[in-house]
Amino acid sequence: MIMPGVGGLEVLRAAKEADRQTEVIFLTGAPDLSTTVKALREGDAFDYIVKPFPNVEILRATVERAIERGGLRQEIERLQRELERQSTTDALTGALNRRAFFELGEREFARALRHRVPLSLIMLDIDRFKDLEEHYGHAAADAAVTALARVIRDQMRTEDLLGRYWADKFVCLLPETALLDAHTVAERIRWTLASADLDLEGAVVPVRISAGVSMRKDADGSLDTMVRRAERALRRSKDDGGNRVTLEQ
Repeated sequence: MIMPGVGGLEVLRAAKEADRQTEVIFLTGAPDLSTTVKALREGDAFDYIVKPFPNVEILRATVERAIERGGLRQEIERLQRELERQSTTDALTGALNRRAFFELGEREFARALRHRVPLSLIMLDIDRFKDLEEHYGHAAADAAVTALARVIRDQMRTEDLLGRYWADKFVCLLPETALLDAHTVAERIRWTLASADLDLEGAVVPVRISAGVSMRKDADGSLDTMVRRAERALRRSKDDGGNRVTLEQ
């Protein structure tokens, strides 16, 4: 390609900026290879071939190596994305793990504080979960936890955060949501599970949940303060017999 006023290195860099995944082979007929060597050193070019081509097989082999390296790079990036996903996601339910939930949740907490908008949190778990596990087995218990995560997710918006807090316990962070609105969400989740028993690994099992709801207060220093209040409200739901939603006091 001949472009008046534009050097090959400039064209090469523009192409790489447009698509970093593309491997570039520098074709040159210039006797001075300094530009080509610079492109190789800086990683802009994969290889170079001097025109006229000495052998078509050399060109074919060079192109094949470039394609192979490009595919390898894409596979490495795919694996990196998968590792990142696994490092932030609970394997059983697909919810955020505890570390990732707090990391993203603190950002939402800071945003709510900065813009003075409401932020609510629901903590919920399965009533008598240990009894369920002992009576029906680990597979049924896992199925119950997965079912709960699915029901929660069905009631969530895209901007909400769902995290698996511990075993059968989940936390759901609702940006720009007032306390009573969060209570409504929690009640929908509770009612969905209470309205029909679940088929868990071949056994029809009544799965009931309890929940506690809190909302950010001006005195809160971190997301953890909201979590502790929601946990206390959840404990009151349990003490009152379960299968209910309790607001923070």
